[in-house]
Amino acid sequence: MKALVHAEVLKLRSTRTPVWLLLGTLGLVALTVTLTVADAAKNAPVSLDDPGLVAGTVGISLQVPQVLVVLLGVLAFTQEFRYATVTSTYLGEPRRTRVLVAKWLSLALSSVVITAATLALSVTLAIALVRSRDGAVTIAAQFWQMVAAGFVVIAAYGVIGVAVGALVRNQIAAVVGVLVWMNVVEQIVITSFPAVGRWMPGGATWALLQIGPTISLDGELLSASVGGLILLGYTAAAVTLALLLAPRRDVL
Repeated sequence: MKALVHAEVLKLRSTRTPVWLLLGTLGLVALTVTLTVADAAKNAPVSLDDPGLVAGTVGISLQVPQVLVVLLGVLAFTQEFRYATVTSTYLGEPRRTRVLVAKWLSLALSSVVITAATLALSVTLAIALVRSRDGAVTIAAQFWQMVAAGFVVIAAYGVIGVAVGALVRNQIAAVVGVLVWMNVVEQIVITSFPAVGRWMPGGATWALLQIGPTISLDGELLSASVGGLILLGYTAAAVTLALLLAPRRDVL
């Protein structure tokens, strides 16, 4: 298993696509933080004097790497079929469930690096921008809860991405489906119909990161603990489906 995980990690860090996706993600994280602090200066739901501003801003910025790790998870599996390397992969390890587990572990390990890079940038930038506008910089319990939740969320989304790639093997369909779901469907449903949207994966994630007050959904989302349990439930469901269906499907 160690060799399989090492091989999957090597695939991720030796190709250009993950590197460019990470750089693009960090650029979008910086833009998100800048816009969130700018909104706070215009009397947004969370003002510059709110003690939860830094935590909320950083929590919002974590939505960007969520998309990144899902895409990396999807690509980790669909590229095997796109470039016809899946046959050699399964010849090297005929037990297909081990291949799935190796990809999940590699994405989980990669998620730690992605989350750490995102937090390093977003926290530093958020604090600098808030201070430059004479706002209140508060590092309290909510902040540390959000940081811990961030590592859980990004790892979970990486695992879900691999499961989606294993179930929807067409790369274009999987990538487009993920982008539309996360950036359009969930955004509309959660903000417009929070009573329904809070039970979706995105709604559960927002609850776990405690960003409701920052996005004008204070009291509309679930509690952080319930949101975390629901997100883990979605992750477990995706893993179960992938383990049940993917190993039994024909390679071609």
